[in-house]
Amino acid sequence: MELRHLRCLAVLAEELHFSRAAERIGIAQPALTQQIQALERELGVRLFQRTKRSVHLTVAGKLTLEEALRTLQQADRTKLVAHQAGRGEKGLIEIGYVGSAAFSGVLAKTISAYRKTNPHVELQLYELSIHQQLKDLSSRRLDASFLRLPVKKWPVGLTSVALLSEPIVVALPAQHPLAKKRTVPIGALADESFIAMRYMEGVGFHAQVAEICRRHEYMPKITQRAQQFAAIASLVGAGLGVALVPASIKNLSLPNVVYRPLADVKEMSTLALVFRKAEQAPAVVSFIEKVKRAMRV
Repeated sequence: MELRHLRCLAVLAEELHFSRAAERIGIAQPALTQQIQALERELGVRLFQRTKRSVHLTVAGKLTLEEALRTLQQADRTKLVAHQAGRGEKGLIEIGYVGSAAFSGVLAKTISAYRKTNPHVELQLYELSIHQQLKDLSSRRLDASFLRLPVKKWPVGLTSVALLSEPIVVALPAQHPLAKKRTVPIGALADESFIAMRYMEGVGFHAQVAEICRRHEYMPKITQRAQQFAAIASLVGAGLGVALVPASIKNLSLPNVVYRPLADVKEMSTLALVFRKAEQAPAVVSFIEKVKRAMRV
């Protein structure tokens, strides 16, 4: 059964006149007659009762028309959805992110900007480790990721765009003597108990801090580790040690924690959007461009 036959049925049922119906459809009257006859042969029923003076739907025609109209509406809906998907206006985007992308404001700003112009695209967000995000990007389980650089060894086919670079600061218990200083040299932390991110080889904030310490010939005494910056800051507030953290962690406003700039550390911590270089769905391409514009990169 062809959609063109159903459209002929629908128009003829409305006009009940072959000439007017053929004119509306844009075909010759004999061609319309052939279309209707072909549909009747396929269904094995008469859809119209014809006389020299009038055309009327049969009972079978009326019932068939109801189903035909539903089929045509669904076909039009299918066509619309396909066009929207092709323009990036519909689809599903699966996004990974590290926790620090949330409290930095980057996640909220970019997702909000995208939703304003693409409300019909479904977004699925997953908080994941950097290693898991890179793995899932490579296997196409994720379309894009917000993660913290560096990544020393990129999987093949991935690229990144830096979205936010922020200072690295030291988090101190409020009662700590160094909390009274305006800036803190990294060497002043030599005898302190350190709280650090869980170890991830060659990626993320831990790798950057390890490189900074190496260049300053400083080996921190790590006594506690945590998976998230919020947990690290909470442990600092509990008096269990000090920590190097991105400056935006101050947005968490945790009690009994103060943050001081590092006097001799100029490196910045960078949040980036990571995605595959090619073969992206239109909705994903639109998302990447909207994130770039929202962050003006």
